[in-house]
Amino acid sequence: MKIYSIVITIIAGLAVIGGIYFFMQYNAMSRQYEGMSGEIEDCLADRAEMEMHLSDAQDQLSKISKTNDVLIAVLNSFMIPGDLKAITIGSQETVEVEENIDGIADSKDRMMAEQDWADFKDSKLLNSLFNLLRNAANNIERTLTSE
Repeated sequence: MKIYSIVITIIAGLAVIGGIYFFMQYNAMSRQYEGMSGEIEDCLADRAEMEMHLSDAQDQLSKISKTNDVLIAVLNSFMIPGDLKAITIGSQETVEVEENIDGIADSKDRMMAEQDWADFKDSKLLNSLFNLLRNAANNIERTLTSE
């Protein structure tokens, strides 16, 4: 009988120790889950904010696209006689235009704009200027539609 009581006491002690161990593990996991649920909520809030910013950006691109469509329609609506020239081109403005052309990211677009600007500077013909503007508007349209 004494042996049975010792064995039962040992089993009961192991059960209590096991219970305490599993209880502590459960508390640690629940605290970890609470922290993770807070992180999940933060991520969901960040996602909602980013989706809002994306929607705003798409709205802005849509507005830019509509303005660009107007610009293309206007530039394609008339032709100027080939002998109509600009009297002069300002030197500061020329430098600014050339700096802005150098800032064009697409090398093909940049080379085309450089050529069109050089043609306009050499000839001072307004048709050359409108060619530069038409190409710029077409480049904007292509950039807006490529995703």
